Amino acid sequence: MQEASLLPFYLVFDVSYSMEPVIGEVNNAMRALKNEILKDPILGDIARVCVLSFSDEARIDVPMCDLADDTRITREDFLQVRGGTSFAPIFDLIGERIAADIADLKGHGEGKVFRPTVFFVTDGVPTDAVHEWNSAFTRLTSVKAYPNLVPFGLGDADEEVLRAITFPPYRQDGYFFMANAGTSAEQAMQAITRIVTQSVVSCTQSAVAGTPGVVMDTRGTEGLVNMRKMDVM
Repeated sequence: MQEASLLPFYLVFDVSYSMEPVIGEVNNAMRALKNEILKDPILGDIARVCVLSFSDEARIDVPMCDLADDTRITREDFLQVRGGTSFAPIFDLIGERIAADIADLKGHGEGKVFRPTVFFVTDGVPTDAVHEWNSAFTRLTSVKAYPNLVPFGLGDADEEVLRAITFPPYRQDGYFFMANAGTSAEQAMQAITRIVTQSVVSCTQSAVAGTPGVVMDTRGTEGLVNMRKMDVM
C-alpha cells in the first residue's frame, strides 16, 4: 500500500485596521476552503491547514489540522481587525509553527510530509522597521524546512515588498499576486479566496498523482488579480 502524503498549508491574514472593509471576505476565505475539504475526503486526507493572523502581534487562530475536523470556522466571523501591520512577529510565528507542526505530523507517522506552503495576504506595507522584518524573514527562510511563501497584495500593498517576501525567489515555484488597478478591495479579496481554495485543491491533486508541488490555480479571477512570476536565474 502506497504511503500517504501530507501537505501542510498556512493561511496568513493581515487583520490590521485597514482590512476592515474586507474582513468579512477574509472569514469567507476560510469557510470556502473548509467547504471544499468537506466535499472531498481525499483532500481532507492530505491537506493540513493552519490559520494565522497578524497586526501589531501574531496569533494562531486555527492550529494545524484537517479542516473537516475543525470546530472554529463556522457561519460566525471570528477574525476581527486590530492594530497595525507588523511583519516580524508573523514571520517568527510561522517559523515556530512549521517546526512544531512538521515534527508533530511526522511523529504521528501519518505519511510523508512535504514542504509547507504559506499563502500570505496583506493590504499594506509593514509598519515595523525594515531590518526587523527582514531579519525575521531570513530566520524563516534559512532553515531546512523553509516554506514556499506566496504573497497576495490588495489595497495599498507594495509590489516591491511582496517581491521581497516571495520565497523561493529564483525558482519555478516563485509567485506573488497583486490586485489590478481598478479592482476594489472586496473584489480582490474574493479573487484571492478563489485562488487559494483552488490552489490547495490543485496542490493536493498533484500529491495524489505522485508529483506534489505548488500549483497555482487562477481560474475565474482573470482581470482582477495579476500573477507575477519571479525571475529565473
